[in-house]
Amino acid sequence: MADASSLRAKKIPDNLYELCLTNLVNYLQKSKCDRNVLRSLPDSILMDVYYKMLQEKRLCILGAELSELDVFERLLRFAGAQLRLIQCFQAVIDHGSKLSAELASGYLSKCHVKTKSRDSLIHLGLRLGGFLNEAGWYADAQRVLLKCRDLCQAQPQTTYYKRLTLECCHRLLNTQSAYCCFPAAADTYSLSLQLLGISEDTADELCDGTFAIADTCSKALQTDDDGLDYRLEGSCEPWPGACECGRVAAWGASSLAARLCKEFSALFFVRCDYNAAHQWSMRALRLLTPHTPHKITIEVLRACGKACVVKRRFKEAGVLVRQAVGLARAAFGPRHPRYAAALLDYGFYLLNIDSIVHSVNVYDEALTSLERVFGRSSLHVATAQEDLAYALYVLEYSSGRFYKAREHAQRAIRIIENLVPPDHLLLASAKRVKALILEEIALDTPAGQDMSEPTLLEESESLHKAALSLSMMAFGEKNVQTAKHYGNLGRLYQSMQKFQDAETMHLKAIAIKEELLGAEDYEVGLSIGHLASLYNYHMNMHCAAERLYLRSIAISLKLFGERYSGLEYDYRGLVHVFTQLKKHDRADHYNRLLQNWHELREQSKAEQQPALGDEQVMPLSELQAHFFSPND
Repeated sequence: MADASSLRAKKIPDNLYELCLTNLVNYLQKSKCDRNVLRSLPDSILMDVYYKMLQEKRLCILGAELSELDVFERLLRFAGAQLRLIQCFQAVIDHGSKLSAELASGYLSKCHVKTKSRDSLIHLGLRLGGFLNEAGWYADAQRVLLKCRDLCQAQPQTTYYKRLTLECCHRLLNTQSAYCCFPAAADTYSLSLQLLGISEDTADELCDGTFAIADTCSKALQTDDDGLDYRLEGSCEPWPGACECGRVAAWGASSLAARLCKEFSALFFVRCDYNAAHQWSMRALRLLTPHTPHKITIEVLRACGKACVVKRRFKEAGVLVRQAVGLARAAFGPRHPRYAAALLDYGFYLLNIDSIVHSVNVYDEALTSLERVFGRSSLHVATAQEDLAYALYVLEYSSGRFYKAREHAQRAIRIIENLVPPDHLLLASAKRVKALILEEIALDTPAGQDMSEPTLLEESESLHKAALSLSMMAFGEKNVQTAKHYGNLGRLYQSMQKFQDAETMHLKAIAIKEELLGAEDYEVGLSIGHLASLYNYHMNMHCAAERLYLRSIAISLKLFGERYSGLEYDYRGLVHVFTQLKKHDRADHYNRLLQNWHELREQSKAEQQPALGDEQVMPLSELQAHFFSPND
């Protein structure tokens, strides 16, 4: 008689196979029999049974199954299970289970009683911690990975265990950066550099040190037979077009170095050190080979793209983010969370190049994809809700139709509040977005029509102050995020007619941004324009406003060109300034520039961004040639 796996291999028609799965799930639910019968099934069929439990809403029995760490470990090892496992995992949690915490606690208990060998425990920790991280349960992922790191460091520091420790550091940095655990991430960063034989001073000074990092990894970590389980990060599929024989070289020291450089970049990015983020991401890009697994390549491309956006290198950013989107779609399909993550970065790029409508569409597709996998109560979904809310706020700034943006911002805050402590930094950005939206709704409400306007402004102030407080606790005052919160309070105080307070906030924001970013950065220009508006419309300081507007316009033209949306407000402001100063010829001049700007914007509407799905994945060598000269 043929066994189940051979029957599955013969491709039984879906209706018959699905019927068998349904009957088995119903039998298990009703009979409450010994479920050890499931353990005898092949991995692929076992995963199908659990996924059928999800489809049939048998979430109690599914939760009981997945809470057994030995079962969960089996599924973690099965390469074809991850996406469906995430869906099952999240559905059980949404049903009220504490599955993430239970699995993390189960792992810590196994480590305490030592029911497995040390190497088995380490590999289980890497897999489980990596899964929890990808599922967005960062606190539990960190618990697992910290214990895993301790197990690695408790062993003799041979090449094998150094490498395992670095694998753990790679995952820990990803988790700690995403969850804003900056002191812990700094410790992990230091340990990683120490294992690589690089001092922090040397790392800070590295501008062309990629080969030094690769050489260090090769010398310190690459051996002929170190026993490392190379399957931890997923499949070793090569870049499209790579030779088949390259598969055997997919996991070398350069791959590990690329992953670590990418995580260093991500850490500096969330800490707003954009120069370091850009440098580390470029080193990661240089270390990619045609045999680097798609997952790692996509993450490196995303890190490089985001770093280029904040450095205002938009042409380079466009190449990178589109490459990431195209490769993610080709490798994982349009329904995979890795594709959705690449879309979020693409939306970020589009928003920053002033392609607002396209940005909203991309964010909306990313949110739909993430909700399909994670449901409606995941930090991944909250991030997408917040991003879409802000893009809609920018899109509707002139129309005043902010209610859809407000709904998404409120959903983001509700999700985050349910999943993190009340003083967590992840709340700062979402509260900032909602505050901006509430302020505009209040200002667009006709006087006397809605008595809630003062309440909206007061709620906006409370949200901005809460965001500022969280930023100060995490970063201190000398940080770009803190400066942004000062600037937002400045705009709000202007709306509340607290003009001296508004001026104080704007001056603080400008001083911090200039010190950290330089005098000609976009963020500086934004704050200068806001202060100019305050001086122009509310403090009768028209000469000072003129100087600030002209400086803001110069920054915008240099970075974005004549079609940039923000120029409208500066041109209108100068028309008002020169009208008040009785310099009508100058007012007419800026009226003409404003009219020309309108014509250019109309032309922009007719220009299309490349449609999603049309991205062409170029060979890695061609991509790298965009960024590095042959002699580098």
